[in-house]
Amino acid sequence: MKKKPPPSPRLAAVRVMDPDLAKKDQDLLERAEAHPRSFSEGEMSVWWATAPRLVRPGAGVVGLAGGAWLTGEVEWYKPSTHDGGANLTDVTGRTMQGIFDTLHAALTYAWPIGAGALVLAATVFATDAATRNKSARRLAELRGRCVQPAALNDDARTLLARTQQAKKAVLTSAVHRFDLIDRQRNEVSLPRQEWEVAEALREYTRLVKAEPSNPKGGKVAALLDTRRRALRASLDGITRRVEALESYAEQVAQADDRYRELQQIQALTDGSDDVLNFLARTVRDDLAVAEIEGMTGEAAAVADAFTTALESAKEAAVIALPTRTTAA
Repeated sequence: MKKKPPPSPRLAAVRVMDPDLAKKDQDLLERAEAHPRSFSEGEMSVWWATAPRLVRPGAGVVGLAGGAWLTGEVEWYKPSTHDGGANLTDVTGRTMQGIFDTLHAALTYAWPIGAGALVLAATVFATDAATRNKSARRLAELRGRCVQPAALNDDARTLLARTQQAKKAVLTSAVHRFDLIDRQRNEVSLPRQEWEVAEALREYTRLVKAEPSNPKGGKVAALLDTRRRALRASLDGITRRVEALESYAEQVAQADDRYRELQQIQALTDGSDDVLNFLARTVRDDLAVAEIEGMTGEAAAVADAFTTALESAKEAAVIALPTRTTAA
């Protein structure tokens, strides 16, 4: 059977994670993939991550404290030394002094509250920065345990796509789902095979990209030729592994076809009683035909009797009627 050519690796290949990764590490890699900007900065100083976010709130707290001090220092009203009671200036002074006293009292209470809120915000921002730094450090450690298709060259992406298609074909087969083949082994072994292939292809791509694009001198060219033969041999080994996975997937597909064929045969066998019951109706149909034919004969005899009677009635009517004479 001629094998179909593999589809474009750019469309088929997807990233592969080390199956031994803990669930939380897999989730972290998925978040980094889904939101790359949130994880692109890497680790940074907690101070420099926190300080810019506190500039405006800090300026506000300083402003409140300065306002409290300033309103406490301003003295708008001094008791008048003149006799004759309070004048307009005294009334205005008392009013302004009252306003500033009220404002001073409000600011005196406000700026400590603002300072407490600033400290709380600084704690929250610093904790958030420390958490992001921790995630960034862990993410840097996990980068090597995830292979992205973009990190592979064309040959490697093609092989990875073929590996993933073979794996999917096995894990979505009916014989796998119904545990007619070793389901547990497939679910453990196939992700491991996929990861080892992806890891080897990434290393192959790295070594290929490390080659000089414009070799100088015969010795460099000879060394490069030897290196390329070694890499090609390694890639051939990976290819044989992928082909073995494809052969396994093809055998599973054939088992799937035989399983579905058997299901259809069983369905037809189980339905044989219905066929026999339906066939029994043929006997009843034959009896019904005979009965209907008898009824048809009776109806024909009645029709013949009516025809005879009708002819007799016509003849009697002709005899009974007087003969019309022609006037002279």
